[in-house]
This record gives sequence, C-alpha cells and structure tokens, in this order.
Amino acid sequence: MNQKIIRAALAAVLSLAAGSAGYALGNENVATQTASVAVPEQTVSAPVAGSIRVIYSLDRKQNDKEIIALIDEAEDYIYFAVYTFTLPSIADALVEAKKRGVEVRGIVDSEQSSNSYGAPIIAKLQAAGIPVVAEKHATGNGIMHIKTLVTESAYATGSYNWTKSATTINDEVLEIGTDPALRQAYENILKKLLDAYKGNAAAGAAANVSVGTIDYTAAPAHIGDYASVRGVLVEAYTSKSGTVFLDFCKQYKACAFSGVIFADDVKKFGDLSRYERQTITLTGKISSYEGKAEIILSTPSQISN
Repeated sequence: MNQKIIRAALAAVLSLAAGSAGYALGNENVATQTASVAVPEQTVSAPVAGSIRVIYSLDRKQNDKEIIALIDEAEDYIYFAVYTFTLPSIADALVEAKKRGVEVRGIVDSEQSSNSYGAPIIAKLQAAGIPVVAEKHATGNGIMHIKTLVTESAYATGSYNWTKSATTINDEVLEIGTDPALRQAYENILKKLLDAYKGNAAAGAAANVSVGTIDYTAAPAHIGDYASVRGVLVEAYTSKSGTVFLDFCKQYKACAFSGVIFADDVKKFGDLSRYERQTITLTGKISSYEGKAEIILSTPSQISN
C-alpha cells in the first residue's frame, strides 16, 4: 500500500512539472534539469482548471497577450490593480469586455495614472464606462504597487506592469492560475481596495487639480494636495542608499519640506547640484513622512527654475 501511495505521489509531481508549471526548480545543476525536465512552451491562452504557470517575461516577450487572453475569456467580472498601465492593447481588451457585458473595475496608482503616459489609458477606460479608482492613503504617502488581475475563474499576478518595457525589455515574472483559494484571496484584496478607495476616481486625462504655487514653508498645510512648491535649494544630498534629498534648509531635519528622488530614478535627472543656490519649483502630490512634507519626484519635468 505504501509503495502505491509513493508511486501515485511521484506521478502527480511529474505530471505537474510537465504540464502546468513553466519552470522546475531543484538542487540539481541547470544542465541536469534541462536534460531531464521537459519545459512546456509558453502558450497564450486562459489557463485550464487546476493549473498554475509561471512565466518569465523575456522568454516570449508576450506577457501582454497572456493578460489579454484572461480578459477575453472572462464572462462575469474582471477586477484589476496595476501600478503602471500604458498599453493600449490591454485597455482595448478591457473596453471590449465591458461592451460584452462583463463587469470591469480597476485600481491604479494616483501618480502613475495621471502622468502623460498613464492618463490617456485611464481616460479611455473611463470613457467606456469602466470605473477606475486611485489609492488615497491617510498620510498622503504610499503608492498602489499591486499588479494583479482576477476574473471569476482565474488570476494573474507578479512583478509585471502593463507596459511595453515590462513586456519586451525588463526581467519580470507573471503567475497565472486557477487555484480556487488563491484566486479568491486575490479577489478579496482587490475588492477591499475597491471599497476603500470608492469615490476617489483616477484623474485620467484631466490634469490634477492643483492648489497652485506655494512657498516650501507652507507645504505641511497641504498634505495630500497637488501643488507647485517653491524655494531656494540649499543642497542636493545623496544618501548611502542612493536616494537624493532636495533640501531647502541648512538644518534639514527641522525643515518643513524636502524633495525626494529614489535611487532608481536618480539617473534620469543628471547633475542635481546645478540647482543648488537657485530658486526652483517642485511639482507633484505633497505627502508626509515622519512628520515632514515632501514631494516624491520620478521625472525631471517635476523640477523647474
């Protein structure tokens, strides 16, 4: 009896490795794995019941088509949350789903969805009657960084943003599956956020409503507002982690406001010391971190003289 159980378990494991998984990981070296494990080719299709597959973006460079396949197969509803969304093809698929009677609802990041790349996508969805909300944290800080889609029968999640670069250039993973418990867990999270941010419609193509240009000393009174904050830059300080802080006071710890550029974005801005001792304007959403007001800068267009 024990031998039959062992054989049955082994057969199940081998079946999973050959049929539903994109990659098998173990203690053997890569050459041995390649020789002994048949890795199925990536297919662009909705997953069959009881399956999970994990896709590496650059194997086929078609993660966008995988997302579209899930959208096209949906019959009842589609809930999605995505940090950066710039692909018209996925937007078109969502619009078509809406037209055929599928409930479509989405959550996006407020900054990413209102920039020049994301805003047209949100405008297209909203014009089709698809409600899209943006995150609104109490502190004015924090981003909506989830990349997940759920339908009544399947889910997709991972690091993959819905962008051209994430599809064809970046190292990304995308997990697609139908496991009922996982699918329900992801749906619960998305529904929780849809409810929490209800009424906070994404800006879409419309520009953020700005409170105008204010002095940096007034920034703490405008947490959560979109504004242009002006002052003389004392120093562009680079921390050990590579994050740059644009300080407007000699005693930066006691200063009312600062600009922040995370390490991943710094290279876009060039030599920031060129702004020191000059009056500059930082434009964006004012958030709060450890009691101080700040604007997080992700594009050079947010700084002007």
